[in-house]
Amino acid sequence: MHLIERLNKIISYIIKNSNFYKDRINRDLILNSVSDLKKFPFTSKDDITVFNDDFLCVEETRVRDFVTTSGTLGNPTSFYLTRNDLNRLAKNEMNSLKISGVNQSDKVLLTTTIDKCFMAGLAYFLGCQELSVGVIRTGPGNIKYQWDMIERFHPTVIIIVPSFLLKMIQYAKENNIDISRLSLKKAICIGEPIRNDSFNLNSLGKAIKTSLDIKLHSTYASTEMMTAFTECEEGKGGHLQEDLLHVEVLDESDNEVESGESGEVVITTLGVEAMPLLRFKTGDICTVHREICECGRSSLRLGPVLGRKNQRLKIKGTTIFPSAIIEAVYAFNEIKDFVIEVTLDKYDSDKLCLFVTRDFLEISSLKQFKGFLKSKLLFTPEVVIEDIDLINKRISSNNRKVNRFIDKR
Repeated sequence: MHLIERLNKIISYIIKNSNFYKDRINRDLILNSVSDLKKFPFTSKDDITVFNDDFLCVEETRVRDFVTTSGTLGNPTSFYLTRNDLNRLAKNEMNSLKISGVNQSDKVLLTTTIDKCFMAGLAYFLGCQELSVGVIRTGPGNIKYQWDMIERFHPTVIIIVPSFLLKMIQYAKENNIDISRLSLKKAICIGEPIRNDSFNLNSLGKAIKTSLDIKLHSTYASTEMMTAFTECEEGKGGHLQEDLLHVEVLDESDNEVESGESGEVVITTLGVEAMPLLRFKTGDICTVHREICECGRSSLRLGPVLGRKNQRLKIKGTTIFPSAIIEAVYAFNEIKDFVIEVTLDKYDSDKLCLFVTRDFLEISSLKQFKGFLKSKLLFTPEVVIEDIDLINKRISSNNRKVNRFIDKR
């Protein structure tokens, strides 16, 4: 099916079935060319947060998987998948694995969580099954356990947040694990960039590659697009799967940028049944490449995320907003005062530190608090106990409102 046909099909579908879109789109609009898409409105993150269930295009009885992601207001945003959507997700990740050179002779160590209503781990598991590849589902954390499973099952591919892979390497060095003799040949890196805009390894990628001689593949994905951009063996940007997603890369004036230029990634999902999105503004700034890749594929490619609008953060592989973290701290009810600071670590990844008042330990424990935050945020932030005077000094400013989020990047 031609792209114009696929776009017209999804537009007709959402006008008919989506309570959100049916009153916002001119029913007489028909695409005659891709450029006509600019006549249709954008969808924002706030739209999904505020009108979440209005995007659902099927009866809830047809939903087979429920996904949540942190919202801009601190409340989780829900995404729904039908059986057809799960099949699409499996196809997406099977194709992604193929693009990165994974085949049936491989075994995959999956360190991404498959539970807690998280999409990424589920997608990779389904993709591996579709490709008939064996999976060792270790999930995140517990570094010793990861190395134990590697030595026991001999996986050739690891799917992992790159900063966690670096921690695994450091643990191996400290515990005399000879990683050079182990089976790993390839790492599919999620959640954090391992390359710069010139496709060279960044500081994080170099630190991994220096100690562990394996092939690194960068990926870019989000729950909203339900599709992944994955690097081929050439490592020159993530390839678009053209039958699953339409991509626009727009400048500040919402005009398409030229190949080799950067802009905001705007996506229209193709083939999604439960919650299709039309012209969704991701807030992610990437460089687009439209020339044929050295691998021979002609699909559009996206470089690493260069920046994020509206203070969007990526912490330990989880995309999140400061307001969601603030809301989680408030929900604990036992913190009298706090402030969040975000900096860049030495590998140019977002580093978050939560400073809380010392007196909260009198009625709770640090372990309990961290567990609570992980249940809300899907990761455990660094927590530092400080005296109230130091916290007040951090949040003091000329603003009339207390600023609990300090961005030092």
